[in-house]
Amino acid sequence: MAKAEELKQAFDEVISDGVRRGMLHNTAEDERLDGRMITLAGRPLVNFGSCSYLGLETHPAMRAGVIDAVERYGTQFSSSRAFLSAPAYASAERALTALFGRETILTPSTTLGHLAALPTVVESGDVLLLDHQVHHSVQTAAKLVQAQGTRVELIPHNDLRTLQRRLDEYRRDHRRVWYAADGLYSMYADFAPIEELNDLVAANENLWLYIDDAHAFSWLGQHGRGYALERLSPLALTRSIVAGSLNKSFAAAGGALTFPDAETRRRVFTVGGPLIFSGPVQPPMLGAVLASARLHLSEEVVTRQARLTEVIRLFNRLATENGLPVVSPSEAPIRCVGAGRPEVAYNLTGRLRDAGFFVDTATFPAVAAKRSGARIALTAHHTDDDIVSLVEALTDALPKALADEGDDLTTLKRAFSRQLAGRPVRLRPAQVAVPAARSGEQPRELRLEHHTTIDAIDRTEWDAMLGGRGAFDWQGLRALEDTFAGDDDAEPEHRWAFHYWIVRDPAAGRPVAATFFTTAMWKDDMLAEPHVSEEVERRRADNPYYLTSTMIGMGSLLSEGDHLYLDRTADWRSALRLILAAARSEEDRAGAAAVVLRDLPDGDAELHEVLLGEGFARVPVFDTWTRPIDFSTDDDFLAGLPKKARYHQRTNVLAWEGQYRVEAYAGGSTEAAKLSTGQRDHLYGLYRDVHARNLELNVFPLPRRVLDAVLARPGWELVTLTLHDGPDKPVAFALQHVGADHVQPLFVGLDYRYVASHRSYQQTLWQAIRAAQRHGARRVLFGMSADLQKSRFGASRERRWVYLQSTDGFHLDVLNQLTEGLTVGAD
Repeated sequence: MAKAEELKQAFDEVISDGVRRGMLHNTAEDERLDGRMITLAGRPLVNFGSCSYLGLETHPAMRAGVIDAVERYGTQFSSSRAFLSAPAYASAERALTALFGRETILTPSTTLGHLAALPTVVESGDVLLLDHQVHHSVQTAAKLVQAQGTRVELIPHNDLRTLQRRLDEYRRDHRRVWYAADGLYSMYADFAPIEELNDLVAANENLWLYIDDAHAFSWLGQHGRGYALERLSPLALTRSIVAGSLNKSFAAAGGALTFPDAETRRRVFTVGGPLIFSGPVQPPMLGAVLASARLHLSEEVVTRQARLTEVIRLFNRLATENGLPVVSPSEAPIRCVGAGRPEVAYNLTGRLRDAGFFVDTATFPAVAAKRSGARIALTAHHTDDDIVSLVEALTDALPKALADEGDDLTTLKRAFSRQLAGRPVRLRPAQVAVPAARSGEQPRELRLEHHTTIDAIDRTEWDAMLGGRGAFDWQGLRALEDTFAGDDDAEPEHRWAFHYWIVRDPAAGRPVAATFFTTAMWKDDMLAEPHVSEEVERRRADNPYYLTSTMIGMGSLLSEGDHLYLDRTADWRSALRLILAAARSEEDRAGAAAVVLRDLPDGDAELHEVLLGEGFARVPVFDTWTRPIDFSTDDDFLAGLPKKARYHQRTNVLAWEGQYRVEAYAGGSTEAAKLSTGQRDHLYGLYRDVHARNLELNVFPLPRRVLDAVLARPGWELVTLTLHDGPDKPVAFALQHVGADHVQPLFVGLDYRYVASHRSYQQTLWQAIRAAQRHGARRVLFGMSADLQKSRFGASRERRWVYLQSTDGFHLDVLNQLTEGLTVGAD
């Protein structure tokens, strides 16, 4: 699991890519705004990016309210509300209480309102359940709740069955279970299932609701009280807090917290941190709040709500008639038209900008990268002609954007299969463009081959491309298939699907790109901190597949190295995109949680740019270690080491070598075949001892049959270490791959009674070097972990990266929640 700094760097790279494209961090250039138009790069654009859905921000009464407040109270009232509130505050809160029909606090922002309310109302003996898609500001406040000792958990989006199970589970030991959700979700515009939540409240006396209705306030409901307050049952209203924004359709500033009773309001106002220590809403915007409250009690807002509903229905009807993939069919002013990959989404929003429309690009991290799209905000400022023209532009631009980026309607529908289920989506055939050649590349027909076994691939060709990079030459992969493919009775974690993809240029008669992927079950905490994995493993005692996911990953869980061959003299970008498209297709077929590209080298700026554009986030993994065999004698080896390392090797490695009987068994040899079942079982037991102690890289243990598979195949070698003065059986072993120019230890087994006293682990590393000398190899690929030990052998560190594109990030977010909880407990 990536550390916080690494995740921030990944987000930085993704968002900076959007900035580089000119689609993010824009600034309007207008001297005056009318609510409908903005200017960018000197061009007027119809603005479909505003969340001021009723268009009240330019209303004369709003302007007058601000001016009046400034003239009466000035621009600022600089005092904490714990001491003194501005004169207009009391009036504003009375107006909001009347408007919403509930006790209300006006907060500096909705986010600060969450930070004040949640840690106050949710007590340490409660449980807080977060909908996976609840707004980030609520999830941020939940961290403070967790810090006070409250159990905080994520549950899948709108999954009320899981909610009911949790209510039953916690009924005995927890007085209240809070469920936090959005009223209207801000990217795809689906609503919370309020009616079903009403039923759950009626059936479960321990259920309380915390609803962030920021995007539904003002434009929906009587007097603009929003979706949740309009639909919650009288009983549910007595067990709920509903928050909203006054900074969107309300056209003012701040947030509103509404409460079921005066005492809860008093307590939050009294002890809610931001209400004590943060600045208040300032007088000009208090004037705007009062003016907007008056408008919301008038018929004018009713008229505007009706007009906005007409605009929404017009868009929905035209979008349906034109077969556009609108992600949610809801009647909400947020409309998201699915595009697929980020490159397609940016292409689409760029084309819309060229056509005279400003829309937002919905992409990672706000949504899953492969489910990016154009996010459109409809307002009462928009005319019918605006909507007609926008839909026409979308209908024209979407197929062209797909074709430009090498995608099609099938790819798009596959990405949004769940959201678009049962709704017709189509593109106008006459508008489908021929895919354009990318900059600097000549259009050329490339052919993608897909094989599910290495037997279908020419051995010489495969090894020429990838054979020198690790344990995935032809023979190595044959052994992996012997172990993990074709056994339907094996444990789920030991049933892998192999996918070999080769892209050829028929005209040139050569491969342009090649790699292999495996579809397999991974532990979600594979790269988590050891103390986190320790807790996860404790929970796996009852459910061995807790926090595990199916992944489609480049390479395999038993191979390390750069698994991607690219011919940089050919159209490698297009070839790589064909492979990635095929991997996404397999991800959808297998129901995998993510596509993972492993062990890619540092410093490849061209590859990084392509993968970033494809929607992959980059995070570092453990460094890998390589030792060149650039010496012929032990003295030469020692001479090339720093002083401290030289001393260590002389006293802790070379001095102990004579204590061991070292035996090497070549895979496929008569000697390997003679190893008995009992001997192999003993070695496997040594491996399981190592695996049980290695939570730094937490993976499923390899099956026993892996030893049989590798010992039956050339290209592998088993090295055992038996003490002359000790047990009459090995106390350590290493299983290593022997390539044309490398030796790569894959896994080891250790009797831990002899690790410290007889330096057995260090001896396995040294014997890898001896094996390289024996086979005339130029390198030992030591791989990841044990950094200090490997550095003492003169190995050099190489940085590697993982590129991740997640479709379902629920498990990873659960893991993050668990990690934060453990951190709080440690403090």
